[in-house]
Amino acid sequence: MEAVRSWSSVIGMAEETGATVDDLDAQLMLRFKDGDTDAFDRLFARHTRNIVNFSYRFVRNREMAEELAQEIFIKVYENAAGYRVQARFTSWLYRIATNVCLNEIRKPRFRAPHRSLDAPPRDGGGENEERTLEIGTAAGPDAILERKDLARIIKQALGQIPEKQRVAFILNKYQELSYSEVAAVLDCSEKAVKSLIHRAKEALAERLAPLTSELLPK
Repeated sequence: MEAVRSWSSVIGMAEETGATVDDLDAQLMLRFKDGDTDAFDRLFARHTRNIVNFSYRFVRNREMAEELAQEIFIKVYENAAGYRVQARFTSWLYRIATNVCLNEIRKPRFRAPHRSLDAPPRDGGGENEERTLEIGTAAGPDAILERKDLARIIKQALGQIPEKQRVAFILNKYQELSYSEVAAVLDCSEKAVKSLIHRAKEALAERLAPLTSELLPK
């Protein structure tokens, strides 16, 4: 699959979401574009955790996810001069993040055969592994361990579905972007986004059915 978009088109996104400078992140980016480095620091502080978690869902290694997040923000820094408020800042940011993550997992070391879904976990699990599935504060130790194991299995299953379906599903279900925002990231229609997410759910259900019937997040 080709990259979501070339870097030149990432820099100058076509108007798709009707974003305005009421978007605080866009305001901060414009201030940074004008030379206010404190504005960039605020953007980094506001989004770095989410970008690390987004990256982790692709590479499943916390240290590598943090390195990818650094690379993503370097590209934000480098592309500041071409930034225009023609979509929400988060759509622009996640388009950059998606390109970086997809380029990383296309490297030869990620083309090894898929591991079994019931294989033991790898080293480098994320600090928010338990957040993939909600765990009630009153849950007992056995329930917490079971949910964490199911969360790990979902992450592995996500790595086995087509790239665009995976990206659409992660952006919508985990990063909480709207259909229109996901469409802006992937440069497609909202109808196409809904179709991608539906197919992703079907693919995940097929892979997870032999193990459990309650894995998919609601």
